[in-house]
Amino acid sequence: MNLKPRKETIVGQKEFLRNSVGLQFKTAGATLDGAAFADVAEDGYVKAGTATYLGEDGLYLPWTDASEEETREGAGLVAHDTKLISGSNPITGILAAGHPLEKKCIGVTEGFKEATKGRLVFDI
Repeated sequence: MNLKPRKETIVGQKEFLRNSVGLQFKTAGATLDGAAFADVAEDGYVKAGTATYLGEDGLYLPWTDASEEETREGAGLVAHDTKLISGSNPITGILAAGHPLEKKCIGVTEGFKEATKGRLVFDI
């Protein structure tokens, strides 16, 4: 038995959802392109509520609005804080449908809202 006290810091992620009604997640999670998310990461983490889309190589990328000839498939929000480790591509959950709070999300643009129209509802 160890009787020496220790101090642990427990950190919780920010809540970016309005409620849990109608939540749907991408089946089997998503693999993030770790190098692409390095610029949007905070303290080594991709934060919950970060806007993403499925790139042509099968890895998820930070959301950018597409030009007219491009499409942005698989748009969604990172479901939980995800640690980035140099040289690796982490797997995370992607929120595909639900009621997020826009002001608590990262990278949400009018183009993202259009791509997720009917699935992610920001304007309740």
